[in-house]
Amino acid sequence: MDLIDLWLPDFKYGSDECAKRLSGVENYWSVITRNIKRAYVNVTEGLSSIIIRHLVLPNHYECCSKPVLEWIAKETPKAPVNIMEQYRPCHLAVSDRRYSDVSRPVYHEEVSRVRELADELGVNWRSVTH
Repeated sequence: MDLIDLWLPDFKYGSDECAKRLSGVENYWSVITRNIKRAYVNVTEGLSSIIIRHLVLPNHYECCSKPVLEWIAKETPKAPVNIMEQYRPCHLAVSDRRYSDVSRPVYHEEVSRVRELADELGVNWRSVTH
């Protein structure tokens, strides 16, 4: 029996490559999707609640935001999603050329594009944001 009232998973990366390069994490996709599916089962059984958080990263629409939202729409369609725009680069993201793709804050247009996709897919994000 789970003792968790609210699951608040961060679903940042849509590819293992991005997760490994930017956060040093192996097997990100299989682990995060497994864990969110498990939490979602508890939600559908009325045992807990869930809000999935997705941090929009600059230059990571195709590789990260799009696959994340497509998976959520298919696998956890009733889960509310907090599409977050507060990414702020610091330390290595700013000083190391290997991370030049994430060396700036996310643009408003990038966040809008992710939210438009969420609307197209029927992802429930507005109830979290507004």
